[in-house]
Amino acid sequence: MNHVIEMLLEMVEADPLPAAHTSSHWQRYGRETLIERRGEQLVLRPVGFEGIMRPQFGGVILHWVERLTYRSVTSQLKSYAPIWRMSKQLARDLSGGVNFYVFKSTCALAVLAEHWAAYRLSPRTLALIGDGYGFLGALIRRWQPGSRLYCIDLPKMLVFQANTHGKADPGARMSVLSANDSEGADITFVLPQDIERIPDEIDCAINIASMQEMNEFSIASYFTFLRRRSTTHSRFYCVNRLRKELPGGEIASFAGYPWQEDDEVFINGPCPYYTHFLGDYTLPNGPRALGMRVPFVNSFDGIHMHRLARLAPVS
Repeated sequence: MNHVIEMLLEMVEADPLPAAHTSSHWQRYGRETLIERRGEQLVLRPVGFEGIMRPQFGGVILHWVERLTYRSVTSQLKSYAPIWRMSKQLARDLSGGVNFYVFKSTCALAVLAEHWAAYRLSPRTLALIGDGYGFLGALIRRWQPGSRLYCIDLPKMLVFQANTHGKADPGARMSVLSANDSEGADITFVLPQDIERIPDEIDCAINIASMQEMNEFSIASYFTFLRRRSTTHSRFYCVNRLRKELPGGEIASFAGYPWQEDDEVFINGPCPYYTHFLGDYTLPNGPRALGMRVPFVNSFDGIHMHRLARLAPVS
């Protein structure tokens, strides 16, 4: 694992924010995200995406109440309870707490697990696009042991993900695609500009709340890549804001993503587990609240949509 992080650190030093794939959002928050060596210690501080820091006592209570407010949603997901138990253990293993980031990752995997069971699918090769801290990918590896992950992100974010996977799954074989040593790896870290070098078909791709922070070029590149790797059993699960204005004035629109009429859609609509959160998350590395409805209850800054589809392959 150490050699993978060293390779990623070299990439960060050479080109931390590749111009073609860095929106104004990441031009701002990517520069603020801290990756620093202090002796033998690697110090990581995320800005612009969520971590799993252990909350204070009051925060623990708020997160517990937060989950209760989503009870009508989670009670309909048969896989939620066992995945939640696994998520709590994973958070402990990573020395973190169970905040909304852990909760939404649990719900996303539960939605997918229900669909996989209903359609008798056993995805083995998955692409995690913009997995931030890397919790969802690590959770998938625990839920589906033996699955192969391609973790695709900007160089700085890949350091966070490699660190998370190394702690969560120390026995996993990890590699960096650009190093030409990814064959046989369990987890491969991929820069956005290298996605077409991925040799495998993708059984399932997942993007949670990060396409809303990408530029049009990156979004189009990912859709083209997934269509080229699409089979009859492939799926793409996309959870993103209906509309978001980036710091540079660009508008990211869920409806404007390059969907096609011949995509086979299984789930589509407002995301039921991504409507509100409890607590004060207005700090720089948390989501910004639109406002308080009642004490501690915050609406997210816009509607989040979720769509599960089989993307029609490139003709």
